[in-house]
Amino acid sequence: MGEILRRFVQTLRLEREAYVWMDFNDRATGDAFILVAITGLLKFAGFFGGLRSLFNIGAWDLLIEFALSALIQWLLYSGIAWALVRFVVQGSGEYATYLRFTGFAYPTTLLTIAVAYAMNSTGIVTFALGFAWFIFIVARGIEYESDLPRERAFLVAIGALGGLIVVNAIFGFSPIV
Repeated sequence: MGEILRRFVQTLRLEREAYVWMDFNDRATGDAFILVAITGLLKFAGFFGGLRSLFNIGAWDLLIEFALSALIQWLLYSGIAWALVRFVVQGSGEYATYLRFTGFAYPTTLLTIAVAYAMNSTGIVTFALGFAWFIFIVARGIEYESDLPRERAFLVAIGALGGLIVVNAIFGFSPIV
């Protein structure tokens, strides 16, 4: 777990070494999976009264729903970003690498809960502030993996988030928050 946390901190700092490690280390996909699942559990705890709620037997169905929702959102966002790079802006990159850096960026979405509590509201501003760092990390990963200019990488990262919102609306999935 120490290696995961070290790489996560490097990812938060946007250090190139973290992205290189994710590109060449297949194990990073499993590490990203762990980070996404833990983030789903922490979001559940954030919405339902703290870590004590994780052990409430009556809420296990919701706990599983939050964890699975996080995993589905992760897979969808990564796929949309990869498809946008591959087919729209004609970039390159492997889907597995997109899964890795998106997974390592996913815990930053916990900021949506912190921003919602700080602003005492929810809405588009809370959503935008909560996902800003996520977008920065993913854009840096796209820039590294696909050799795209920074501006295009940001557009792809934002476009993938927009695509995820549309997919959620079409299929009636839980909100991204």
